[in-house]
Amino acid sequence: MDEQMPPGERAPDASERPGSLPARGPGDVGTSFDVDPDTASPACRAVFAQAAERVPEEWEIEGPAFSISLGDAADLDPVLLAAMTGPDGLGGEALGPQFGKDRSVDALRPGPVLAALTEQAVAGTAVLNDDQLMGALQAARRMENRACWQQAVLTAEFARRRQAQLADAIARKVPRGCRPGEFPDDELASELLITANQAGHRISADLDLTSRLPRTLAGMAAGVISADRADVIASYTAALTDEQAACADGVLAEAAPGLRYDQLARKAAALEMKLDPEAVKARKEHARAARQRVEARREMSGNASLAGRELATADAMASKAHIDALAARLRRAGLDGTLDQLRALVFTDVTQGRDPLDRITPAPAPAPPPPGPPAPLLALINLIVPAGTLLGWSTAPAQAAGFGLLDADETRDLVAAASRNPRTRWCATIVGTDGTAIAHGCAPGQHPHDSHDSHDPQSPEPPPPQTPESPKPPPGTGPRGTPGRDRGDPGPDAAQAAQAAQLRDLLRRLNITPEPIARGTCDHRHAEDRYTPSRTLKHLIRARTATCSAPGCGAQAIHSDLDHATPYPHGPTCECNLHPACRRHHRTKQAPGWNAEQPQPGIIRWTTPAGRTYTTTPTVYDT
Repeated sequence: MDEQMPPGERAPDASERPGSLPARGPGDVGTSFDVDPDTASPACRAVFAQAAERVPEEWEIEGPAFSISLGDAADLDPVLLAAMTGPDGLGGEALGPQFGKDRSVDALRPGPVLAALTEQAVAGTAVLNDDQLMGALQAARRMENRACWQQAVLTAEFARRRQAQLADAIARKVPRGCRPGEFPDDELASELLITANQAGHRISADLDLTSRLPRTLAGMAAGVISADRADVIASYTAALTDEQAACADGVLAEAAPGLRYDQLARKAAALEMKLDPEAVKARKEHARAARQRVEARREMSGNASLAGRELATADAMASKAHIDALAARLRRAGLDGTLDQLRALVFTDVTQGRDPLDRITPAPAPAPPPPGPPAPLLALINLIVPAGTLLGWSTAPAQAAGFGLLDADETRDLVAAASRNPRTRWCATIVGTDGTAIAHGCAPGQHPHDSHDSHDPQSPEPPPPQTPESPKPPPGTGPRGTPGRDRGDPGPDAAQAAQAAQLRDLLRRLNITPEPIARGTCDHRHAEDRYTPSRTLKHLIRARTATCSAPGCGAQAIHSDLDHATPYPHGPTCECNLHPACRRHHRTKQAPGWNAEQPQPGIIRWTTPAGRTYTTTPTVYDT
C-alpha cells in the first residue's frame, strides 16, 4: 500500500533520497559535487573541464573481457594478481615482466588465467623483451599441451563408448559388418581428416593414457608433457603388463619434460628392453620375418632414397662400416665431394655391381667372403656396452652411436665382431649409483673377445637376467627351512660377489686401470699445461658427458670439440674447464650474447642472447 504524504509536502525526488547521488545532466560536472563552476577556483574549473573532455582509451572500450573466479585467484602469486588487476594490467604493460624466467607466469598452471595472459602477450609482442618473449612462448606451449590432454580425454571417451556398443552387439550376436561401434577409427578419421591408421593409433594411445598411464596424462594436463612425448611413452609401454606399464609411466613421466623427443624415445625403448626383453625380441623377429624389404621412396626435394628395412642390426652396422671404409679410401685418393657424398657414391656402386675402388685404379675383383657371422666391424663405430650385458647377467641395452639401442644378443655378437678388427680398442667406464660416470680407463692394444670366455670357471655362474615376471620360490623351500631360499640359489650376496669377480677379471684381462672422474669439486690431478688435451683427458671428459653439452643437443661427444669454458690460457686444460661441444654449438658459444660456464665439473650453464640460462648435467647411463 502506497504511503500518503502529509498535506503541503512534496515527495523527495530520487536525488534527495538517502544513499543516492544528486542528479546531473550530460556534461553537468559541477552540480554533481554541489560546486558551482562559475564560482569555483580556476584549478577546480580546469579539473572539471579535463574530466568532461577525457576520451576513453581504445582498450577501455574494446579491450579483452576477462573475469577471474576466487578458485582461479586462490593459487595466483599476489604480485601477479596485483599486476593483472592494476591500472596497467590486462590491456596495459605491467604484465610483461611477469613472463620473465622464474617469474610468476613461469609457474602458472594452464587454465583461463594463463590463457588470458598469453593472449595479452601475443597481442602486444612489441613491448616484450627477449626474455619475456621466450616466457610467453613457453606459456603458449603449456596451453597447447593441455589442449592435447583435453583431446586425449575426449578421444578416449569416444572410443570407450564405441567399445561398449560393439561389445553389446557381439553379445547380441549381431553379424560382423552390421555391429554398432565396429569402425571407430573410420569415424574419428572422418572428423579429424586423418587416415584410419592414424585414427586407430590415436585411439589406442589415448585409451592407454587415460587408463594405464596416469602420471603421463597428469603431465599433459599440467602442460609439461607434449602430445608427441606422450605418444612415445604410450607406444613403448603398449606391450607391457599393467604392472610394468605403471613402473615405466612413473620413470618416463618424470623424465619427459627435460628430454628431447628422440632422447625420450631411447630412454623408453631401453626401459622396455629391461622390463620385458622377450617381448621386444619377439617383436623384432616378427618384423624381420614379415616386413623385411628394400624400399625406394621419393624425397620431398624430388630426389629418391633407397633403404633396407627391418634388417638385422649386426648386418646393417657391418654394411655401414664397409661403406664408410670405402668412402674414406676414395677421399684419401683425392676424389671430389664430401664424405657423405662419397658414401652415397659407394652405396650406388655396390648395389649396381660396380667396384667403387675402380674409380681410383682398376683392380682385380677380390674373392667373395666366406659365409659366416658378420664381417669384422671397422673401428669407426662407438659402442657403449653395459658390463653386465657383455658378461651375460643383465639385459640392459647397449648403445651404438648413430644406430641406437641394441639388445643383449645383438650386443654380444657385435662386440665379438668388433674385437676381431685390429683397430678396435676397449675402454671401461664405471658408473655410480646415480648412473653417472665416476671412473674411466682404456685398454692398450687389441683384445679379441669371445662371449663364451666371459665367465670365470672358478666363480659360480651368474644368475639369469631377472624381469618383473620372473617367478619367486615359494615360502619354506630354502635350505634348513629358510623362507624364499632354494638350495640351488646362492642368494643375492653370492650373486653380487660373483658379478664383481667377473668385472675384476674382465678389467684385469683388458689391462685397464680406471682413473677417477672429477665430481663436485676438482683436485686438478688430470690438469695439463697445454691447449690440446691428451687422449686420457679427452676420454675422461667424453665418458663424463657422452653428448654435446648444449641444451637439447644429441651430437655424440666422440665427434665433438672439447671446448674450454674459460678460454685458454686464462682457464686451465682440466676436467673442471673442458666440456664437449659439437662444432655448431662451439661456434654458437662464441657469438655475441652467448656463453657457457662450468661452475662444477660436468655442470654446464648456457646463457642465450635473450638472457635466459639453461643448465646441463653429466650423462646418466642406463644400467
